[in-house]
Amino acid sequence: MLAPAALGQCCGNPKPGAATAAMTPPVVVGAAQPGVVALIAGSMAAAPAQPVNRVCPIREGEVDAESPTRTFKGVTIGFCCPGCEGKWDKKTDDERMALLVKHAPEAVTAIETAAKAKPQAAATDARPDAAAIGKSPAVMTARAYLALCEKADAAALNALFLNNGRATVSENAGDEGSWETYRDHHLLPELKEMPGFKMTVLKEDVQTFGTTSIVRQIGSFTVPDANHPDAPRKYLAAVTYVVVDDAGTPRIAHLHWSSRPERKAEAKPGMAPSPAADPSQPNGPGHEHK
Repeated sequence: MLAPAALGQCCGNPKPGAATAAMTPPVVVGAAQPGVVALIAGSMAAAPAQPVNRVCPIREGEVDAESPTRTFKGVTIGFCCPGCEGKWDKKTDDERMALLVKHAPEAVTAIETAAKAKPQAAATDARPDAAAIGKSPAVMTARAYLALCEKADAAALNALFLNNGRATVSENAGDEGSWETYRDHHLLPELKEMPGFKMTVLKEDVQTFGTTSIVRQIGSFTVPDANHPDAPRKYLAAVTYVVVDDAGTPRIAHLHWSSRPERKAEAKPGMAPSPAADPSQPNGPGHEHK
């Protein structure tokens, strides 16, 4: 988070002590457990589907429940005797379809029906509608981050992030290193400079890719201006969170905070520029956190 005092140093070399946390492999959630393995094995041992054809497409013999089978285009094709399935295996899909058209048209009908009933593949990019966004665990985590920033509750904030230096933070164009470094060198000191901090979120969305979600929040916040007590300065902000499933709990793996002063209308001739419009300090007064 960029307090007005820190905005002036948002670009440049990383600060001392802001060592970037080493990248770690993604957490594998839901590793195979004995019960899961047993369930998979049980499904594999289940009785195969019955053939959809009455006549063998190879030798035109009758197909029964004991016949050898093959799965083709989502249906089960039966054969009249052992050996026919081997000949079937050597044929191309076009040749197989030609045999079914000639000898087992009911199988062709079953294939067409199965194709129509096949569900569409789920989109990789899952974007819930506005009503569902608030129910997303990732969005709830992002909202909790802003709410806890208002309280400067370090312990509760820690619980939102991957621990042991696994979570990283970027701020504007700067690499702030691990969450722990950012928390101690930037966030908590800056929150002390902004009593009553509260970000108003104007736009929010989420994209989910498997067990990883990307949450974006666009909004604004105000901070006190020592030179103008009655006119706090407004800052525009954008926050991006990468939220992962950490052994069943959504946690922030990466946070990117970006903010800047709201641009004011150009001053009329003869008017003194406001502090935020001072060309020598485009981001407001600044100092560097040590």
